[in-house]
Amino acid sequence: MNGKTQANRLAQLMQKKGFLPSYILALPLMEIRSSSLKKLESGDILLLGLNSLTCLLMDSHKICANVVLVKQNDRYGMQIIKLVNKPIESTNSKKYEKLEFIFGNVQCRTLSVGHIIDIAHINLDKVTLVSQEKTIAAASLVNVEGKIAVKIEKVEK
Repeated sequence: MNGKTQANRLAQLMQKKGFLPSYILALPLMEIRSSSLKKLESGDILLLGLNSLTCLLMDSHKICANVVLVKQNDRYGMQIIKLVNKPIESTNSKKYEKLEFIFGNVQCRTLSVGHIIDIAHINLDKVTLVSQEKTIAAASLVNVEGKIAVKIEKVEK
């Protein structure tokens, strides 16, 4: 192999393998009736009942930590408030499905209580709704009578 080919191959390998562990930043999981999920339309609002932006850090099949939005030095971040090592359980009911509200991926060197994760690259206004590892809809966060809610922007068919 010549030097240029080796350099390209090394660059590809480094891009595939990140330096820091990556986690999914999401709102708390919610169960919703399957029939309601099928009727979901653009403009619908899902009330979450949250007073503050409390989120989860998840990897593919487990919840790793609870985090909360904090402001530090004119920047926002997510502070880990509780470590959790809980598998994401699927519903055993045919009537209900688990719904994930995903903001995106964040990288974090250590998971420890009090650690603040940089979220400058995350748009906290935009949320992706995922059920059974399939994207259901694109949405945005809205405020409804002082509570956090999700407004459906576009439904994926």
